[in-house]
Parts: sequence; C-alpha cells; structure tokens
Amino acid sequence: MRMVMKYCPVGHCGKSVNLHTFRQMNMKKPILLLMVYACIAAGFSQNPDQKKDPSVNRNMGLEISAGYSMPLGTYASSDRNDKKSGYATGGWLIQATFDWMGKKDFGMAVQYSYQKNTVKNMSNLVYPYGIPDSVGSGAWSNHYLLLGPVFMKKIKRLRINAGIMGGVMVSSSSNFTTLNPTDTTGMKTNTNVGTGFAYEISVGIGYAVSSHITFSFTLNLLGGWPGITRQYQSQLIGYVTYKDPVTGIEYLKPVYSAPVEYEIKKVVTTLNPSIGLVYRF
Repeated sequence: MRMVMKYCPVGHCGKSVNLHTFRQMNMKKPILLLMVYACIAAGFSQNPDQKKDPSVNRNMGLEISAGYSMPLGTYASSDRNDKKSGYATGGWLIQATFDWMGKKDFGMAVQYSYQKNTVKNMSNLVYPYGIPDSVGSGAWSNHYLLLGPVFMKKIKRLRINAGIMGGVMVSSSSNFTTLNPTDTTGMKTNTNVGTGFAYEISVGIGYAVSSHITFSFTLNLLGGWPGITRQYQSQLIGYVTYKDPVTGIEYLKPVYSAPVEYEIKKVVTTLNPSIGLVYRF
C-alpha cells in the first residue's frame, strides 16, 4: 500500500500532494536563487577586467608645465645688419593646456603660453635710430594663445602624445621701440607691442601614476612672426620767430613734424624642453 500525505502548501490548499512532489517543489527555490547569484557574480567579475586602465574613459585633461626656452635662428642673432635680429638669450616658459580626446586617439587642445627671454649684453650698444635708448634696455615677453589637433597613444601606463597648433602671439620688447618724431630733442621714444601669427609643434611622453594624474615631459618648437606698423602724422611741434625780409616785421611761424611710418618685423623661434603635471577627468 502506498502512503499518501495531505499537505496544504501556499497556493495549493485543498489539493493532495505526495511527499516526493513536495520535496521537488522545495528544491526549486534554492536552485533558482543559486542561478540568480551566479548571474550577478558573473556580471561583477567583469568589472576588474574593464578597469585595468581606469583612465581609458577620461577624455579631458588639464596640463600645467614649465621649462627652459632656447632661442634659435634670427631670434638669437646678434647681426646688427639684419633688421630681424632679436638678440635673445635663454629664458623660461610656462604653459597651460586643456585637451579633449575623441575617438581613435585624436582630439583637440587649446593652450596658453608665456615666454620670457632676456637680451644679450652686446645689444646695449645697438641703437636702431641713433638714440640713447638701446635695444639692450629691455627683454622679450611673449604671450601665445594656440588651438589645434593633438594625438595621444596609451600603452599601459605610458602616454605618447604629439600636437600641431596655431594661433596668435602678443610680444613686448625693446626691439619694437620707435623714435617719436614730435620730440625736437631726439630723445623721446615710444614703446610698442608686436602681434602676429604663432605656432607650436610638440611631442611628449607621460607616465600615469593614477587614473587622474600623469607626469609628462614635452619638447616643443614654439614661435611666430610678431610685428608693428606705427604711423606718426604731421603735428605742431612749436614756433620759430620769423622776420619778413621786406617789411622787417617779426612774427611767430608754426613748425610741424614730418609724417613718419615705422614698420618692424621680427621672427621668434624657440626650442623648449619642459616637465609638467596632467590631471585627467
């Protein structure tokens, strides 16, 4: 004789269930829970592989760098017969760069740079207009605002980057000083600011110490073509006493300066090794 037990589990009241069927129903719940847990665990187990390089999805970065500025070409020339000679010596450079990296390792960057180069001692004897204020009385002070495409390749913790940017520069230097023709003593001068197109070609390498911080070394070729054009219109500079040879009457005669136009063009070229810190976010 087969024994049949009556049991009323939830949802089965009023029905007969044998012992074997009851055990099967109770075993299904642990198996179902085990399958759900396995799926969740499998999902979480993929995260460590995806986070081997936590910076992979950090597309924006801000870099602050500083380094040495070495003048090249006519910027460093001391040739008095060359009007483009800059008489520049070694100086320093600081830069702030913001980049946004898109797909396939390419992106865009905007950069501000400030550069300062002193002038050579021999330029104290260079007087472009025969005036006491020589070229050696000041230093080069250059501001750059640049924009352009950049490339960055990630190899584990290494970051290899390169860029070509263009923009504008504003330069102040005693090389742009002009003689004021309204001054009858020949001693008065005017300081001027040169402006022009600028460029930068850079290559660098960095090492990521964390998902946010990267130390970098960069070598860039930075320069431009600053220049000024300044016009002085004819102006009243004084009076002289004039005696009419016929009547003998004396009167004051106005004296005007001659109109003058100055055009000064320079070439700035520097090689700049620098170190920096990049924060990616």
